[in-house]
Amino acid sequence: MPTIVALVCREPNEPLVRYLEDAGFEVRAARTPLGAPREGVLVWLTDQAGDQRRDDRTDDRTIVAAIRAWLGTKADLRVILVTGRPVPLGAAAADARGRIVLLPAPVFGWQLVDALPRRGLAVAMSGW
Repeated sequence: MPTIVALVCREPNEPLVRYLEDAGFEVRAARTPLGAPREGVLVWLTDQAGDQRRDDRTDDRTIVAAIRAWLGTKADLRVILVTGRPVPLGAAAADARGRIVLLPAPVFGWQLVDALPRRGLAVAMSGW
């Protein structure tokens, strides 16, 4: 059974969906984390290039709150947050159970594949 990836981004990213599916993941796209299924790994592409106007970006506190709400108390959930602002969002990665990984934007598909856990495989280097 493939790992489920809940891919969240403002605009549909069909090439990335196809890339992840070709790599063996089951991808479910959503526009917000609240619309994403609560299983597997949440991959949230926030303000990908980091060059959007300040008023177009999602507030950092909103991102942190959404991630914490999505994770809840389910120990098997993981989040990969792709952002142009990894330093200010460091608070999001301060999860005591190591369930959150920050990747600086822009990110290539292969970088996501490397960061994603696969069911049945031990990924000791990333702690997953």
